[in-house]
Amino acid sequence: MLIDVVVGLVKQEGKLLLCKRPPGKPYAGYWEFPGGKVEPAETRLEALQRELQEELGIIVKTASSWGEYIHHYPDKSVCLNLWVVTDFDGLPSGLEGQDLEWVTFSTLIKKNLLEGNLPLLNQIEGLFIENSPFTNNSDCS
Repeated sequence: MLIDVVVGLVKQEGKLLLCKRPPGKPYAGYWEFPGGKVEPAETRLEALQRELQEELGIIVKTASSWGEYIHHYPDKSVCLNLWVVTDFDGLPSGLEGQDLEWVTFSTLIKKNLLEGNLPLLNQIEGLFIENSPFTNNSDCS
């Protein structure tokens, strides 16, 4: 079964926002980018907007689709739909008990990232330099 999820690469002042999974959740203690599952009859952009409002309390104003890829965990497979968020209203806060941190690339690569986020590191480096495109031929249909 393939689970469709959105991933928000929330960018501000040359940094990206990371969330630490809280105790009691699967993969507690790992860092990840905010996001979550796409609900039935919901577009990926709508899912991104909903998830970031629920998790962080922010209203997404500008987001660009940045590609997708499939990651296989031992018990499931996820299609990660990447979105670069460059404008939003509100101050991000951990509404689901998660710690938040704005990170530079040099800090990001030292974090204990959730396994599904690791393949992004090479592409994400470009976000700190310029908005280079992320290309991947994975079919998440």
